[in-house]
Amino acid sequence: LDAELYYVRNDLINHYALSFNLLIPSETNSLHFSWHAKSKVEYKLGFQVDNAMAIDMPQANISVQGEVPRALSVFRVELSCTGRLDSEVTILMQLNLTINSSKNITVLNFKRRKMCYKKFEQEVKTPTSDKNSSKAIFDPVNAAPTTSTRVFYISVGVCCAVIFLVAIILAVLHLHSMKRIELDDSISDSSSSQGLSQPSTQTTQYLRADTPNNATPVTSYPTLRIEKNDLKSVTLMEAKGKVKDIAISRERITLKDVLQE
Repeated sequence: LDAELYYVRNDLINHYALSFNLLIPSETNSLHFSWHAKSKVEYKLGFQVDNAMAIDMPQANISVQGEVPRALSVFRVELSCTGRLDSEVTILMQLNLTINSSKNITVLNFKRRKMCYKKFEQEVKTPTSDKNSSKAIFDPVNAAPTTSTRVFYISVGVCCAVIFLVAIILAVLHLHSMKRIELDDSISDSSSSQGLSQPSTQTTQYLRADTPNNATPVTSYPTLRIEKNDLKSVTLMEAKGKVKDIAISRERITLKDVLQE
């Protein structure tokens, strides 16, 4: 936190502040508490964790019992994850205070939560021995991945999923538009085939657009021969096959003067 949080102030306990179960960032491995007493106050300090596999038992740089200092001082509490598994750990620090050696004991419970992440095999270094403790201490440089790193990978995955979804939608729209174009062409070809259903037993030759009516037909153009009542038993696809050599899209034709019909 970028601010001071008072638990006891002007001889009054702030129960509202004690009720907060604050979240500790995964990269934070220690907490610092400031304290002092105007008169003689004895204390006892204890810790509890709900998952000993994910986090080591917290350790303080002061003794577990003694007297609260008269001058303002700071003590540190170590909160180190084991790196064995991913888990959110609940931590309870209990401070029992006895004033003037009386039987009246004041209990303060400090609640914390911390996310612990599993370390990779290559990130775990050889444990070193602490002078004040026999427990293993891991290199903080190789701590578990931070929350920001996980957020980055999640963001990349979401972006890839969105791009993939957009690609699928565009492909579906493209196929849909292609089907509509084929359907329009089929309707156009069907209407054109109706105009060819008149009976004819002779071969029809077509002229160039700039050829006068009395000119000799150009025999190099393809011809179409349709027998009487032949189209009644012909499907649309077969009719399209018969006229494919002379089929012209209607959008490419501009009607002017009729030369031959």
